[in-house]
Amino acid sequence: MTKTIIAIGGGSFGQMKNGIQKPMETFEIDKKMVELTGKQHPKLVFIGAAHGDDLSRFLAIEKYFTEQFGCVVENLNLIDASKRPNADDLKKIILGADIIYVGGGNVTYLMKVLSDTGVDKLLRQAYDQGIIMAGNSAGGCAWFEYYGNDEDDDFDGTFETFKPKKALGFVQGYFEPHWDTKPDQGISKKDVSRSAVQSMLTKNNIFGYGVDEGAAIMVQDNGIPTPLESKPGAGVHDLKSLTQQYVNPGKGRE
Repeated sequence: MTKTIIAIGGGSFGQMKNGIQKPMETFEIDKKMVELTGKQHPKLVFIGAAHGDDLSRFLAIEKYFTEQFGCVVENLNLIDASKRPNADDLKKIILGADIIYVGGGNVTYLMKVLSDTGVDKLLRQAYDQGIIMAGNSAGGCAWFEYYGNDEDDDFDGTFETFKPKKALGFVQGYFEPHWDTKPDQGISKKDVSRSAVQSMLTKNNIFGYGVDEGAAIMVQDNGIPTPLESKPGAGVHDLKSLTQQYVNPGKGRE
């Protein structure tokens, strides 16, 4: 039974935004994820707590995975107790999935919701049973040991307050999404730079990965991370040291 994590660094999946249809930047990654189930119509359970269980996000995800890959998609509301399944049903839903897919948003809020509802423990059971664990942006951060606190109130835009926080810990190391959109230098409440991430990791003796939008890390059975690329030029970056090293530079990158 293979244990699989697929952590995506961000990127659109063809959803509509402000009346404009965005490109399918994660298509090849998502295709690989669905193929790994070995099923024609796998069940995908979506967790959107990181963005407040926004129904519109679920509907976009449902449309995409149903139309493009033939998935059966179920929304798992966790925030509103009146919409949250009871403990027995939560267990049935999560352990009955072929793919657990966690959406983007605020990682710290996501961690709190998962802990408060006991879903963090159910996700560990699902992972141990070989259910594919996947996520985009905050949903990618969730599976690693650490993520950054730059979305939280304890970060004021200084190096002193930029620090690693604990995630679920299914995969070792630190995960930083949207790497290709981050500025090279400086740090602010709005924009955490590449240099800030690398400095923080060095200070705390933590290794990590910067993952571009349209790229992902796949880890199976806690083995060597495998970069996945969907958007041309996207890649996964090894952040062990202050000298940036590319695990997979991707097409078109020098």
